[in-house]
Amino acid sequence: MQRLTGLGLLALLVAGASVQAAIVRAATLPPITMSAPAQHQDIRPATAQAPAIQMPSPSAPPSPDANPQALPAAPQIDPRAAPSAPALPTARSGAPRLDPALQRELIALRRAAEPRSGFGSTQAAANAAWTLGLIELHAGLAPGSPAQAQVWFERAARYGRQPLAYAGLAWCAIDGCGGRPDPSAAAQAIAQLRPHHRGRALYLQWLLDTRTQPMNVRINGGPEGVSSLLLPSRDVLESAAAAGDPQAHIELGLEALANGNLKDARTQLEAAAPRSRVAAADLKLLDQQAAKAAQRAAVAPSEGDELYERARRLHRGVGAPPNYAEALRLYQAAATKGSAPARRMLGFITSRLQPDGTVNLAWMAQLAWLDSSSALPQLDVRSLSTLMYRDPTPLFDLLPDLWQRALSTLPP
Repeated sequence: MQRLTGLGLLALLVAGASVQAAIVRAATLPPITMSAPAQHQDIRPATAQAPAIQMPSPSAPPSPDANPQALPAAPQIDPRAAPSAPALPTARSGAPRLDPALQRELIALRRAAEPRSGFGSTQAAANAAWTLGLIELHAGLAPGSPAQAQVWFERAARYGRQPLAYAGLAWCAIDGCGGRPDPSAAAQAIAQLRPHHRGRALYLQWLLDTRTQPMNVRINGGPEGVSSLLLPSRDVLESAAAAGDPQAHIELGLEALANGNLKDARTQLEAAAPRSRVAAADLKLLDQQAAKAAQRAAVAPSEGDELYERARRLHRGVGAPPNYAEALRLYQAAATKGSAPARRMLGFITSRLQPDGTVNLAWMAQLAWLDSSSALPQLDVRSLSTLMYRDPTPLFDLLPDLWQRALSTLPP
């Protein structure tokens, strides 16, 4: 019994010691705290920390009518356009439409201008490059490409096989095909051209000189105040004409026409006509003017017409100094005899009177060369010079005749 009692006490002591040891261990460990459920941090995917990637919605795309701003910036193809709809114009669509013969000629020129040996390395290549430059200069391939024309001229002149290419380079330097005019480069190109084509070199030299000199106007000594045009550096122009340059002949012809010298004008234009379509067209204009004058002369003049002619001679000072007072009296006499040109001239004279009602002599002097014989007044020979044709550049006559006809604006 006592033994059982002792064992029981021993068990109690062991149990107490275990409990005490557990208490001691619990005291030495850090406390375990439990946070409230509301304070827990959710464990989120990593994508929640980075910018979200939005996946395309499976819904249908918005209607363009509903949101016009959502349309892409790129041009849209109209589904209603038929296959035969015209194409959009290009940068070179302003060029004249070439017929098949010219298209074939153009292809042949380009092929000849670009041999494997290089631009201008053969005579055929240099000639083709020169012609392509002229075509480009005169808008044969585009609305206007003078810079590309200068490139072709440089290619044609690369080996000196086509001396006329220096004329193209000179004109581009004078006019500024690739930018600003370069008088120094123009003078160098003219110097290279002169041994081969003296007439055209002199004409280009005249053009270069006139760009830096004002036009000289000589005033006649007569009281009528009619001025005569005197071209600057005329000696250079005359030398070019003497060397056979058609452009120089045309300039001198137009100068003569502006000064009322029909005979000299015709002589100069006739000299240029065999090599210039413009000169031939100008001669045709002169012939038409002469035919009209002959037709008027064939009609038997009436007394009023005779008085009008006498008044006009006095007005212009033909054969004698101008006499405005007598001319005015004869105009009035012719008008009373039924001369319509005399009535029209009187209307012109009285349209600009002096403030005191007297005749304005300066205005009457300007009317001296007005032809009032038609209902629509036409200027006489002096002003016919403004109606004459001119080439677009001083190189146009160097184009092959086929291309001149294709690119010219002259009447047929």
